[in-house]
This record gives sequence, structure tokens and C-alpha cells, in this order.
Amino acid sequence: MKKINSQKKGELPIQELLKGEYLQITRLHKDLDRLSIIPHRHDHYELILVKDGKGKHTIDYKPFDLKPDRVFFIHKGQVHLIEHFERDGWIIMFGEELLNRFLQLHKHENEQGLLDSYTPYPYIDLDEKLKTIFSLIIEQLQTELSAEKQDVDIMLHYVSLMLLHANKVQMVQHPKEQISLANRQILFKLKTLIEENFKQEHLAAFYADQLNMDIKKINRICRESTGSTLFELLQERLITECKIQLQTSTGSVKEISYDLGFNDPAFFGRFFKKHTNYTPLEFKKQRAI
Repeated sequence: MKKINSQKKGELPIQELLKGEYLQITRLHKDLDRLSIIPHRHDHYELILVKDGKGKHTIDYKPFDLKPDRVFFIHKGQVHLIEHFERDGWIIMFGEELLNRFLQLHKHENEQGLLDSYTPYPYIDLDEKLKTIFSLIIEQLQTELSAEKQDVDIMLHYVSLMLLHANKVQMVQHPKEQISLANRQILFKLKTLIEENFKQEHLAAFYADQLNMDIKKINRICRESTGSTLFELLQERLITECKIQLQTSTGSVKEISYDLGFNDPAFFGRFFKKHTNYTPLEFKKQRAI
């Protein structure tokens, strides 16, 4: 297991479980990897299928219950942590190549259901029928993985079946207003802009200007998909990065505030406490979520 030690840069360690493979399946247990109990990122996408055990994990610092018959999808790069508790199930890991091939075949699934990187519900709960379907697919995937010559097309289609079933169920269990393909493309561009500029550009007007769109229209699209305005999405991304920096950087709170685009450390302190109920120093000292 390779751990990327980048504490001075204020970056999280990367959990490298896929190791360049097309797809991997492993058991979900409490001793899977020592990085699991601290905030970390993945070098892959994950479907987590819980069979036994009850506890919590966090995705981008938001807590969720892990419990039997629940399936989570975790995006590459999201901040993840699993508490230490007895559990069992499966983790299906795959990389960019498989996901991109899936989206080429099923363009309408992009940023839908579990694949929506902003969804407040990155999970589904399986009924008896879906439990049977998912168990059969996992068995078939394991058979293919154990073959002397693996067929990546077969593995792609098995994972595609899981994602299609999961997305369909997610949109039933957690319904929201459906948005057009054109608006989804706008939202994707916006998310990319936010990721590239959120440290330097804290105002919604910058992003509206970059998209050459009216801020009211952007807010409407954002609310349809995420339930939040553009400004709220910006603040959420900034708070996540504040937590990462405070937990991993060796710099002072003042240095971190400047790195995140705050000209006034006192304002940074008020901003952080408003959203977390902690001062930056309190959060930095506890080194815990």
C-alpha cells in the first residue's frame, strides 16, 4: 500500500486500492486499509455494498449510516472516512476507463442518480429483488476476474447493469426535479469551473461571467439539480477544502486562510465557525471530523 505523504501541501493521502487494474472486488471489512479511518481520497470509483454491520462513514465530510442492504457510490477524489466497526459486504472498484465507457453507452446517466456528484443521497437501499440481482452480478464478476484471460467488455456490462439498476432506484427513493441534457451540460461546466477557481474566486458573479449566463438562470439550474444556489455550492466546496487544509497542513491558521483566498484571517475564522460551529484552531487541534 502506497501512501502519498503530502502534509506540507495540505493534501489528503490517496488510498490506492485499484493499482491500475480495470476492476477489482474486495470484501468490506474493518481492517481493509489503515487509511480508511482517517480522511483520504481514492484513486478510483467505488460501489460499496453492505451486507452486515452498522456504523457511520463520511463522504466529503458529510455523515451517512452504513447498514445492511445499503449501496453507496463514491466518486474518485471525494474525501472519505469509515469509522472502525465490524462490517461485511463488498467493494467494487473501477477506474476512469470503465466509467467513461459506461457514459459513452448511456449518456443520459451522466450526473444522474448515484452518479450526481452533488447528490445529498449517494446511496440506495436494496429490496429482495435487487439483493438477488446484485448478488448474482457480483458472482459473475468474480468468475470473470478469476479467469485466465479476463474480458473487460463482459465486466463493463455487468457493472453497467448495477449502475443502471442503482440509478433507477435512487431516483425513485430520492426523487427530484429532472433537468434537461442542456442544463446538465451547463452544470457540469459550472462544477469544473468551481473546482478550478474556488480558492481564488469566492463570488458567484465570476462564474456567471465565465458561463456568460444570467445568475438567476444559473441558480435555477443549480436548485433543480442540487437544491442549493451557486453561492451555496461555492461555500460548501470552500468549507470542505478548509477542513482538509486544517486537518493536513502544517501551516498556521493565518497561512491557511491566505492560501484559501481570504485576505483577512479574522473573517476566515468567522466564516468557518458559522458553517461548522468550530473555530479554525479548534478544528485543527482535534484533527477529527
